[in-house]
Amino acid sequence: MHDGLGIMSALLRHLEITFFAVGLAILIGVPLGIIISKRPPLSKPVLTIAGIFQTVPSLALFGLIIPFLGIGFLPSIVVLFLYALLPIITNTYIGITGINPNHIESARGIGMNKKEILFKVELPQSVPVIMGGIKVSAVTCVGTATIAALIGAGGLGSFIFRGIANGDSNKILMGAIPAALLAIVINWVFGLIERALTPQKSSTNIDWVHRNKRPVLLLGLIIFSLPLIYFFAESYQAWREKSNTIVIGHKAFAEQRIIGEMYGLIIAENTDYKTSVLEFGGTMVIFEALNSGEIKVYPEYTGTAYGSILGINDLIASDKVYGLVREQLADKYGLEMLPTMGFNDTYAFVAKPDFIKKYNVKTISDMKDIAGSIRVAGDNEFLDRADGMPGVEKTYGFRFDNTATMDAGLMITSLVNDSVDVAIAYSTDGRIGKFGLKLIADDKKFFPPYQIGAMVPEDFAEQYPQAYRELLKLRGMISESEMQQLNLKVLDGAEPRDVAREYLLEHKLIPEED
Repeated sequence: MHDGLGIMSALLRHLEITFFAVGLAILIGVPLGIIISKRPPLSKPVLTIAGIFQTVPSLALFGLIIPFLGIGFLPSIVVLFLYALLPIITNTYIGITGINPNHIESARGIGMNKKEILFKVELPQSVPVIMGGIKVSAVTCVGTATIAALIGAGGLGSFIFRGIANGDSNKILMGAIPAALLAIVINWVFGLIERALTPQKSSTNIDWVHRNKRPVLLLGLIIFSLPLIYFFAESYQAWREKSNTIVIGHKAFAEQRIIGEMYGLIIAENTDYKTSVLEFGGTMVIFEALNSGEIKVYPEYTGTAYGSILGINDLIASDKVYGLVREQLADKYGLEMLPTMGFNDTYAFVAKPDFIKKYNVKTISDMKDIAGSIRVAGDNEFLDRADGMPGVEKTYGFRFDNTATMDAGLMITSLVNDSVDVAIAYSTDGRIGKFGLKLIADDKKFFPPYQIGAMVPEDFAEQYPQAYRELLKLRGMISESEMQQLNLKVLDGAEPRDVAREYLLEHKLIPEED
């Protein structure tokens, strides 16, 4: 997919998520604000509950809601809706309670009932305050919607997270700049609507917005309707193709993107099935998506399945890990892990040559005397998982006191820029060779093998026999050095799908394009 087409598709998806969430928040938040303005005892509990959602970090809220609503569009809408509620409810309440009581008394004096007072006096006078809350919610949702990419919802966040993972500033800007411009445009459009709905104070000096009130409101309606029309058209097409489409997931870094695209291509090009490839932010998010049936296949590492998914802490012979993982996944979750692709992408401590020379560090054990003073970078999963830093420290008998948590794509960049002394990398990361970094040997053999294989439901072979046979063709196909080169191509700017297609064509696993 070309970046231009990709940006347009991501932008429309971003608009869909934002407008559905804000629209729902308006439909519920404005009436709630009106109700609590008329019944003051309700105001504190309602505003407190709405405020609680604002205090929960957005990424945490996305993670908490997945077990209940799955992944993709729906949970994204729900999370953003919860974030959008507070400003709308609060501003509606403030707008109505802040109206001059004399105006209300005057309306009653000329015979208006409660409904007429609400729609002819209170709401028109409250429009600037209410619209202020709506604008804040809309702009906030545009920013927060980028995180929805981590649970397979797509949007401009896909470019941002891909850029972070690859250390590609251009890719980050491809997502960040449209998101910023989108926030500005939405704020401007809502501002026009606000001016059009606010009564003119002077009947002689009418501004252009009020002179063109209907066209302005129609323009706003069209702008907000187009993404929704696109959504329904897209949903209808997806519904028609659902029975013949295999949804594939992958995590948010280069290697997973390449393998995920390989799965999609080898199935789509060689069978009658269509494929849809989605991106997820972490192991348990994508595993939950597979468990719930939201996706049908994703690439997983034996070491990750062993330590993180199955929670096994015992050290066993490396050649027995795959067999144990395969057996336990079937018994506990009704899942199958297909034969691995060959390469071992294990965790590895890496450092620059001058650090290795200065401290004479060749193995992890050699860092014992300096562990308290050096800066070590690791991703969230590694620093928390039993098969990550806690296990390393337990096995080697010392602690790293100065650790920095960051995205996996930034760790090598931080090391190269001397922001940290040691980074946790994946052994097939192409940047290790590119920047002349050195691996620090795991002399106590703590890390289990991280060989990658497709994880699928146990009935996948029965449901999709052709696809199952195609995935088996990838068994033992890729070596560590080959995977390093594939990763490096993506890190240097190539699209994962193009890299995957080139590899499959080179090995005659998919037909040449006509």
